[in-house]
Amino acid sequence: MKKVKILSLCFLCFVHLLISGCWDQKIFEEIGLALVLGLEHTENGEILYTMTMPVFAEDIEETMEILSTTSDLLRQSRDQIRNTSGKRVEGGKIQHIVFSKELAEKGIDKTLDVFVRSSENPFLANIIVVDGSPFEMLKMSKDYKDKPRLGVYMANIIRHARANAATPESRIYNFTILQYSETIDPVASYISFDDTGITIEGSALFNGNKMAGNIDFEKTGLLHALMGEKIQFGYYIKAKDIEESVSSDKRGVSILLYRAKRKIEASCADGTAPEIHISLDLTGIIDEIDLDYRLDEPDDKKNLEEKITMLLRRDFMNLLKYLQEIGSDPVGFGEIIRAKHNEYFKSVSWKTVYPKVKFDIDVKINIEFYGALY
Repeated sequence: MKKVKILSLCFLCFVHLLISGCWDQKIFEEIGLALVLGLEHTENGEILYTMTMPVFAEDIEETMEILSTTSDLLRQSRDQIRNTSGKRVEGGKIQHIVFSKELAEKGIDKTLDVFVRSSENPFLANIIVVDGSPFEMLKMSKDYKDKPRLGVYMANIIRHARANAATPESRIYNFTILQYSETIDPVASYISFDDTGITIEGSALFNGNKMAGNIDFEKTGLLHALMGEKIQFGYYIKAKDIEESVSSDKRGVSILLYRAKRKIEASCADGTAPEIHISLDLTGIIDEIDLDYRLDEPDDKKNLEEKITMLLRRDFMNLLKYLQEIGSDPVGFGEIIRAKHNEYFKSVSWKTVYPKVKFDIDVKINIEFYGALY
């Protein structure tokens, strides 16, 4: 019996050694964790490849290291960075890929394809377009003394902007899928920067894999409503837009729109452009008002809702017109036509037909709460 126990113990120890896993130790201080990657074209057409890595050494004052190089190929740039870093550069923690506006307008499909085909790169990294040079932005960020490390800082402002529908959810995995879709175009976060910090400007709109235009954060909220996504954003109206005869000291009204119900109907006939009717039922709160309306009076409240509805419809129609002009379909009208009118869709080129689509939109707004404002 004693021999059996000894043999069993030896067997368990042997099995424990076998299943303990492989030895793949990485010394934390010797690793360079790339968090932000900036890509742009130089004047001679090469790729300017810039990345930031946090510095963890106690004897070094700087908290962030910036490395950059130029080459014709993305992989070549990566290897050049690894040869100058002095650390084992790991790309698995990249949080943001920042493209210059000029590069995005030329197309980013080939660049993203390199990331998708490499197992070490994360698919959850944010796709961002910056108005300016990513290299200059990353370099300037070292002077943001009142901000956290750049990767964390950008993650925070983008997360809060998405919560307020000021910029879209755009990551490598869904952007890559949509850029090859013929019926839905991708969108990305659009930012600017100066010596005080980074600002969310709204959305970069794409036609396939190329940036075709951009909209501000308020129009991005309207776009989210058209896309049928969760919304919570401020809609601001000047006093003169509500009533031309209003006195000059009146400022206007601010509405927080936080719920949207969308319905889209499409009709197609041979030889004619498709007709798409959109119904939007919006719910909001009066956040601030400086107008001669008493919201505790039903007639005044109804009159104000009607004027807000009229202005919302105007802005939605202007947004749809702009999307048609630049050939960007982030809402997915092409997908709706493909799903509901497949024979018609197969008989035409959607990108050719899209600018000719006739849109009609019906907007309703219900002011649910206005507190003590009157």
